Amino acid sequence: MTGFTARMSKFLAAGAVLSGLAVPALAGSAEVDATYSATLAGLPIGTGSLGYSLRGDDYRASLDARISGFGKLFTSRVAKAESEGKFGNDRANARTYSLDIQGGGIPNYVRMAMTNGAVTGIDASEVRLPGWDNRVPLTPAHKKGVIDPLAGFMIKVDAGKDPFAKDNCQRVQQVFDGRVRYDLRLVYGATSEVKGSSGSYAGKALICAVGYKPIAGFRHLTEEERKFEESIEFSIWFVPVGDTGVMLPHRVLVGTPVGLLIVKADRFMIRADGGDITASIPTKK
Repeated sequence: MTGFTARMSKFLAAGAVLSGLAVPALAGSAEVDATYSATLAGLPIGTGSLGYSLRGDDYRASLDARISGFGKLFTSRVAKAESEGKFGNDRANARTYSLDIQGGGIPNYVRMAMTNGAVTGIDASEVRLPGWDNRVPLTPAHKKGVIDPLAGFMIKVDAGKDPFAKDNCQRVQQVFDGRVRYDLRLVYGATSEVKGSSGSYAGKALICAVGYKPIAGFRHLTEEERKFEESIEFSIWFVPVGDTGVMLPHRVLVGTPVGLLIVKADRFMIRADGGDITASIPTKK
């Protein structure tokens, strides 16, 4: 697999996984049942499903994603990510996080235990990529004050605040995925409308532009990979999960040198406190 192929597979897997968020809330209960499809340059390349449940402050999320091979760019992948934990200190504090990716010929899995934002246990398969032994060193400090990759793509809004306010995008998510410590830097982009069907969410969406910044645990990039990564343009369309104070991705757009990657919800059904709230949610004037 060339450096370009490895990099492309990484962004496609991230696009699938980020749709399956561990979602906390202030109180009550909520469930999300969603299916996603992915296209690259207009061609279908993958599908996924998300199951999420919230009981009080305890959450659990599970994502299954399938990425189909696209010529010689990358091979097919089947991925499953799970996370469970408890909301506290204005963040999602995972207790466990796991990721399994099948395809590509070698095992690829992560098992991680966390307590209050600190990694307390980790088991991950060996990664075999060119230059992987020459990584930027990870230190114990890089495994503290972090969130797992699923929670990294969640927005928590303060009680009573307009979920579509611009400053909800202004944040840095400090993420550790079991191998690499990185930041996701969100800034406001725009607001738009989601047109749902068949009971799916329909209403306003908050669009945040996202920048990826590796901190530690990553291998130094080749010139080809550096140019590829610098050319990536990335945005997330967030929609609210009722009045839980949580917003989830409904759509993800990634501009790549080979075309636009779109991961979007074909069905995004929400139930909170036993009620169906998939219809458009009123916004504050």
